[in-house]
Amino acid sequence: MMEVGSWLWKVTYMIHVISNAAFFGISLVFTFGNDELMKEAVVKRYLKISSGLIFFTGATGILLLSILSMSGMDDLTNNAIGQSALAMILGYTIVLFVFSLALIYKGGEARIYKKLFGIMFFSYLFIYLIRVYLTT
Repeated sequence: MMEVGSWLWKVTYMIHVISNAAFFGISLVFTFGNDELMKEAVVKRYLKISSGLIFFTGATGILLLSILSMSGMDDLTNNAIGQSALAMILGYTIVLFVFSLALIYKGGEARIYKKLFGIMFFSYLFIYLIRVYLTT
C-alpha cells in the first residue's frame, strides 16, 4: 500500500510542479511583455490556458495535502514543510483572487493586465522565496 502512495505522491507532485512552473512562466511573460503581446485576444487565450494550469495546481495541491495528512502530518504549523504548505495555500488564494479579477476585466487595457499579472507573478515569487527559506 505504501508503494501506491509513494507512486501517487511522485506523479501528483510532478504535475503540481509542472503546472505551477508553467503558470509562473506565463505570468512572468505577461508582467514584462510588450504592447504587441498585450492585445486582448492574446491575453484572453493565455487566460484560458492559465485557468487550466491553476486548476491543476489547486487540484494536485489538495491531493498532496491529503497525502501529507494521511501520512501523519495533521498539524501543519509544527514543521517547516507544513509551514511552507500553508504559505503556498496563502499564495494560491491571492493568485486565485487576482486571476478571477483578470477574467472579469473586460476593458482590454494592456497596463491593467500587466498589473494583474505582475501581482500574480510577484506574489508567487515571494511565496517561493518563503518556501525556500523554510525548507532549507
